[in-house]
Amino acid sequence: MNVLSSVVPGPCRPRLREGWNGLRFDRHLPREAVHKYADAEVLLTDAVRLGAARFAVAALWPRDHHLGRRSAGAAADPVLMAETVRQTAIHLAHRFHGSTYGHPFVLNDLAVDLDGALPAVGPDGLDVGLDLQSPPAVLRPGRERFALEGVAWAGHRPVGRVRMRWEVLEPARYALIRRRSAEAAAEPETAPASTVVPEPRRVGQTADRDVLVAADPARADRWWLRPFEGHPVLFDHPVDHVPGMVLLEAFRQAAASCGAGGAAGGLREISTGFTAFGELTTPVAILAGPDGGGPPGCLRLTAVQDGRPIATARVRMAPGAAGADEGGARAADDGAARPRATGPHGTALHGTGIRGTAGAAW
Repeated sequence: MNVLSSVVPGPCRPRLREGWNGLRFDRHLPREAVHKYADAEVLLTDAVRLGAARFAVAALWPRDHHLGRRSAGAAADPVLMAETVRQTAIHLAHRFHGSTYGHPFVLNDLAVDLDGALPAVGPDGLDVGLDLQSPPAVLRPGRERFALEGVAWAGHRPVGRVRMRWEVLEPARYALIRRRSAEAAAEPETAPASTVVPEPRRVGQTADRDVLVAADPARADRWWLRPFEGHPVLFDHPVDHVPGMVLLEAFRQAAASCGAGGAAGGLREISTGFTAFGELTTPVAILAGPDGGGPPGCLRLTAVQDGRPIATARVRMAPGAAGADEGGARAADDGAARPRATGPHGTALHGTGIRGTAGAAW
């Protein structure tokens, strides 16, 4: 029997105002509603239509979720907000816009722009709400094009804005695009024989398997993608590409690794655009440079595979933030990276099965 929902007691968690848009925060949606295989990966709890193109969405962030695991009292991880928006896009498309289950979803761009640090996730989780505009799909042969934009709430207050654009494709259309994308590949990037993998805390993580980037010893502005395809969260289900959330998290880690600010809670803005599918078989380089068109402290990052950009991001960290847990206990960190033997494509030589990937869909 499938478990369709989980009841979450929460009298002590940071709360949105009671009855916020009439939404419930005490049980998560079925995993099928957000394209997840594991019940524990579902963040959304409810959604309601407020107008012709306006929606309110509720989510409950658990304290021990992989993307948001922090020490007690630490600010919540903004990447959880990006994942909440991603799940929202899927749920709105199916429930309110009538998109067909089984049709592939393709991510075009996703942005989170926060006013400051998020509240901490308490022992019973953190209530999160999205107040969004999402008009009906723009229809094209074999595809539906969607967008959403609006205000994010966390705990009891608005915390920033979010934005996303995506497409839902007929399977035949998706297969054609994937075939053309693979045929368009040029010369593979040449990865170094070995790379330098940062300590997990340096990039806002707690375990080696969660570190998605490795520094290039020959270039201070280049990293190599190294996701673990067996990761239970980032690769929740089989895919023929890397999920967009893997690149988004890798961009954040690269920014933190080059000293752009706090590694986790210190993230203030990430605006990511996906331009091509990445393949699972060739290396992906991540290049960093200043973002001339953004506010002070912004970095522009580009993921490159087979001679072409596959994704770009603008990342802004909190000025002066340091360590993995803004607002909570911070471990001393001298900024040193720990060398580890890795092979081409970022494949770890100690048996983890890691290899570099990239992608534009989920």
